[in-house]
Amino acid sequence: MWYSISAAVVFFFCTASVVASDGDDLFIFDDCVYQCVQLSCYNNVDYKSDYRWDRDWLPDYNDAWEFDTIPLPFHLVALGWGCESNCDYQCQRIVTQIRIDEGHEILQFHGKWPFQRVLGIQELASVIFSIGNFIPHFVGAKKIIAAIRINSGNPLNQWQYTNALSMAIVTMCAWVASTIFHIRDFELTEKTDYFLAGLTVLTGFHGIAARVFKLYLPEKKQQALALFLGCCVAYFAHVTKLIVDWSYTYNMQANVAVALLQNCCWCLLCYNLYSSFYSLEAQNESEKVVLIPSHIKYINTSRTILSSFFTRSPKLYSLYPLVLSLIVASGMSLEIFDFPPFFYDLIDAHALWHLVTIIPATYGLYDWLIWDIQENVISELDTLETLKNR
Repeated sequence: MWYSISAAVVFFFCTASVVASDGDDLFIFDDCVYQCVQLSCYNNVDYKSDYRWDRDWLPDYNDAWEFDTIPLPFHLVALGWGCESNCDYQCQRIVTQIRIDEGHEILQFHGKWPFQRVLGIQELASVIFSIGNFIPHFVGAKKIIAAIRINSGNPLNQWQYTNALSMAIVTMCAWVASTIFHIRDFELTEKTDYFLAGLTVLTGFHGIAARVFKLYLPEKKQQALALFLGCCVAYFAHVTKLIVDWSYTYNMQANVAVALLQNCCWCLLCYNLYSSFYSLEAQNESEKVVLIPSHIKYINTSRTILSSFFTRSPKLYSLYPLVLSLIVASGMSLEIFDFPPFFYDLIDAHALWHLVTIIPATYGLYDWLIWDIQENVISELDTLETLKNR
């Protein structure tokens, strides 16, 4: 759920900057890159005599600019850095420092801030936080697999678990792609990241839509198949369109639309569960029946936000996803109010946004999903099966 929304937000707020950046248009940046390429890549110390820009003057030459010698270290070559791409990186850093010294604002280059590279890694903080997102989803997937094994006797009981597991696996793949993309930004790593982010959005929508419309019921097999095939066709059409005619704007619009639908489904599910438990509590009070809150055994209090509140009743616990959604919604401001990197030019708003998205999966998302499936979905199926056999 939350990686889907984060992916959509990233598309929404970063589309314009990906296409072009103000730093790309600086003459000093062009001059620096050209000087570096001529000196480092071609060892052309006489380049000023045989080259002219489309401008009416030669590119500025600056003796103070120092560039890496060739060949590059192994760790840079291993991550795909060539002489020209390395010149581009060095000049981003050189020009940025000049602008800081002169009191000018820091600009983006090629849609990114001029981060400090570490061992060839372009965005170290985003890499670390992407890995940090992968880990709790991996742990959550293991919990779901364990639950599937427990319910292996009845295929109907496994259906919604399979949907949840699919969401976890696709999300893990998306975070792997995000890690690779932030290590090194190529066209392939960028598009793999975007395609898997889009698949995460659609998989999340499929899982929550199937849950909220109760497509796990035996009499709704056709609707469940229709939803699955519809999502497959939509994703195939989406990827095909992007391959034929790549459009950041369309990509953003498609992901935001599906993410909003997904969020509406989550709100509807929480409302339905809350209403159901509210009615059940009212009925039990009138009949003076005391219920043992079974949801407590699914809650890890050290990994649950406001655990003392949500352990009180399943009615309150049914609203827990809304708390996680609120945290992520608050984190969206990091993407809206973007700012240059700090802490040795390693951390920016996007990296902090990745840090925020670690919270839901770490603090109880998968515990809640297992509780919902085990206590609500499977209980409903068991009740229907009992009525059927009477």
